[in-house]
Amino acid sequence: MDKKRILIYGDSNTHGFRVDNGLRFPKEVRWPGVCQHILGDDYEILEEGLNGRTTCHDEFGMEFRNGLAYIEPCIRTHLPLDAVCVMLGSNDLKANFRQTAVSVAENAAKVLEKARLVVDSKYPGNTCQYVLISPPEIGPDMLLGPFAWDFEGQKTIATSKEFAPAFAQQA
Repeated sequence: MDKKRILIYGDSNTHGFRVDNGLRFPKEVRWPGVCQHILGDDYEILEEGLNGRTTCHDEFGMEFRNGLAYIEPCIRTHLPLDAVCVMLGSNDLKANFRQTAVSVAENAAKVLEKARLVVDSKYPGNTCQYVLISPPEIGPDMLLGPFAWDFEGQKTIATSKEFAPAFAQQA
């Protein structure tokens, strides 16, 4: 039996970035690794996390972090797929992007829709499943971390608390 292939597309939360030392958590500790453990050997989790990845925003010199721009080559690299999960949005709360929870969720849904279009163009009538995942709420530790200057403190924390219902609406 072929393994079910699940692509998890995200940012540093998926990558497993450790704020304390800039390294990564071990594979079995990162949430895609936990999913792999729970699902077992009948599944293959394809972990596509990039620190700083946004839904669709470009930052000067960091355009490669634009999730919408990179989803097509990413999908094509991993085909065939049985499921695509997108969990993006935390980096969209950077002050320079001026996003609401609703706009972040809408943009994350666009990334997932583009993934669906790419899979469908290659495999019409496929049975691939698509999952839009709300990023976790940002906690007060963010205000003390190395990237705090990029965000708007309490406003960012408050906006992230609105993610779950906004993402549920888009899903």
